[in-house]
Order: sequence, then C-alpha cells, then structure tokens
Amino acid sequence: MPAADRLTLVVFTAGRLGIELAAALARTAEVGALHLVTTELPGGHRGVMERARLAWRRDGPPGIAQAMAGRLLRPFRRSGAETLAAYAAEHCPRAMHRHLPDLHAPDSLARVRALAPDLGVVFGCYRLRRELFGIPRLGTLNLHLGRAPEFRGSSPGFYEMLTGVPEIGVTVHRVEDGLDSGPILLQESFPLDLAPEGDPLAYLRQLQAQVLVPNGARMMADAVRGIARGEMPGRPQGPGRRPRARATWALKQELRRVVARRRAVDSPAEAPVS
Repeated sequence: MPAADRLTLVVFTAGRLGIELAAALARTAEVGALHLVTTELPGGHRGVMERARLAWRRDGPPGIAQAMAGRLLRPFRRSGAETLAAYAAEHCPRAMHRHLPDLHAPDSLARVRALAPDLGVVFGCYRLRRELFGIPRLGTLNLHLGRAPEFRGSSPGFYEMLTGVPEIGVTVHRVEDGLDSGPILLQESFPLDLAPEGDPLAYLRQLQAQVLVPNGARMMADAVRGIARGEMPGRPQGPGRRPRARATWALKQELRRVVARRRAVDSPAEAPVS
C-alpha cells in the first residue's frame, strides 16, 4: 500500500497486553506511523488502608500478601512508567512511545491532537472520555474480551464460566460514551471449558493469554485493514445488561465451588468392588 494511504495509528493502554497488540498492528501493511501511548490505572494515590481494603475485596488473603510484598519491594523496583517503556522498547520498537499519567489532562489531550491520528485503538486501559476517543479522524476502536452486549465489562470469561455459558466472545467495536457499547465491527467466539482441571482462575488466565489475546490481535488487525480500505461498517449493539464489575474474592470462591460441583457431576462413579 502506498505510504500516503497508510493510517497514522495511536494505541492507548495501561499494560503489557496493549503493547503486544500494538506490536501486532505494527506488522499490518495498512499502518504507517504508529504511536503507543501508555498510562497509569487509577488508584495509584490511594492510602494504605484503602489499598488494603481493595486488595482484600478483589483477591482476599493472597491479595493482602501481594500488596504488602509490593509495598516492601517498591524502593527496589522500577516505576510503572519505566517498566512499560522497557517492555515497549523490547516488544514494539517500531512505535513512537510516550507515557501520559492522565490521558484526559489538558496537556495530554493537546499532545494526542498533535499526533494527528487517523485511528485510535484501546486495549487494557480505563474508560476513555469523548474528548479523547473523538480525536482520531476515523474514531477509536476497542478490543473487548467478551461477547457484547451480553458480557460487557470486566473479568474475561469469569461470568461466562460462572453462569454456565460454554463459550467466550472476543469483540472489536467502536468506542462510544457507554462501556463496551459501540457498534460492533468483528466478533468471534471460542470454546470455554466449564469444568477445567485445576484452578479455574488459572485456566481463565491461560485461555486469555493463549487464545483470546492472540485472536483479538488478529481481529483488530483485520478491522484496521478494513477501515483503511473503507470496508468495515459496524452494526449497532442490541440492549444488554449492565456491564459486569471486576470479580470479587467472594465471587472467585463461588466460581471454584461451582466448578467443583460440575466436576463431581461429570465424573462417573467408581464401579463397586465385587
């Protein structure tokens, strides 16, 4: 594709998965200039007690232990910005990287406008406001690990497994004001084991890393190609339930009990010894 027809892309993320998505998009012929904008998740300035309360709510005793270990090791670790910069340099060297602690600060918005992006992509980030996602000329796309509109929100695969849905969707959609609510460009589904061996949460993490993210990157690259060629109309989402919140420690324990009961039902009883 002629360089003049390639898109100037900006990718917004707060984590490594977004950097890996940017690396996949960097290999797309329709992408010209690639800007990687990393940021920080909210809550970095919470007090000790508030952090402890959130760690307990989300991850129980292991979360408290992890939070304490992180606090003790903080003086010896690189900052989040430094860690993301190093990961970006290694995994997506083609991208022009900048770190903006608050994407919606006036200075940050001005810096994004100065990039003159054709298209925005967001993955592994917080919810963007219109003053940001509306900057790219062709709008902004989101990669959502879930089937929209049924499974909008957080915790990929968790609520599907909890409620007994034997598949998990991956959705590429346009960003609008609502969470995961914009028109759908691409959507696929992948099998979900409802009674996996071992810890179901470990299974979900593995499924995300090995199946959902790689296929999501492929789908996002397809969407970018389609938009570059003017061939990617979206379809409006139907009504869906409220976006699901991040799974709590209590819900995680409930999932483990539900999966254990499924295993017990699915396992054939041992034949009696004669």
